[in-house]
Amino acid sequence: MEEYFHALGAKDLETVCRITGPAFDGGMKECRTLTPVQFGMFSDDDIKKLKAIRVDPAKLQSKGPDKVAVPPAAVAPQIAMMAAEPKTFTMAWRDGTWVVVA
Repeated sequence: MEEYFHALGAKDLETVCRITGPAFDGGMKECRTLTPVQFGMFSDDDIKKLKAIRVDPAKLQSKGPDKVAVPPAAVAPQIAMMAAEPKTFTMAWRDGTWVVVA
């Protein structure tokens, strides 16, 4: 998740979509279309926070040998958008890397 947030802060479309593409109904194509819109929604302060985010492993919730839930409380600092709409991310181990699946 840290890699995802840091990639958001860097506006690194390829990394963001490699990690979150599986969560989009339209897969990579939809990710590559919608993510640049998301990039435009971040303030300079958001960008700094995204690049600094850390995920507390002690707060992750195991969902089996290849799946983990990342609740909002595990992520700090949070940007305003995250605090306003808290979301638990579910990540799964696929093809040798962690990806967001929900």
